[in-house]
This record gives sequence, C-alpha cells and structure tokens, in this order.
Amino acid sequence: MWVCLCEAVTSGSIVEAIEAGASTVREIGEVNGAGTNCGRCARNIHLLIEQRLAEAVPENRGRRWSRKPR
Repeated sequence: MWVCLCEAVTSGSIVEAIEAGASTVREIGEVNGAGTNCGRCARNIHLLIEQRLAEAVPENRGRRWSRKPR
C-alpha cells in the first residue's frame, strides 16, 4: 500500500526500515524519504512504527504495567 505519495514509498518499504532499526518518523525519512515533503503521511508512518514495535514485544502485549515477582 502506498503511504507516502510524494516520495512514492510503500508500507513495505517503511516496515523494512523499521526492521532495520528505524524507530521515528524522522529516521524513516532518512532511509527512504517518506514524510519529508508535505508531511501528510507522518501520522500513518507513526502508526506503522507503533504497530511493528508492539508486535516485537509479545511478553507485555496489552499490558500497561506488570508486577515484579517477589
């Protein structure tokens, strides 16, 4: 799916950048140019980052806090 029309960047390209270590909209822009022109796609880029990072932490998925064992 196209996310950044100005720079012709797809969601796949953004996910690849996230998996390579990018964790902010600015870092994504440095990798593939997404979000660097008009900025309308920045919110969608941010949502993709949040989604992928949440999937990477399955242990605490859905929890806001966890109690440490005594």
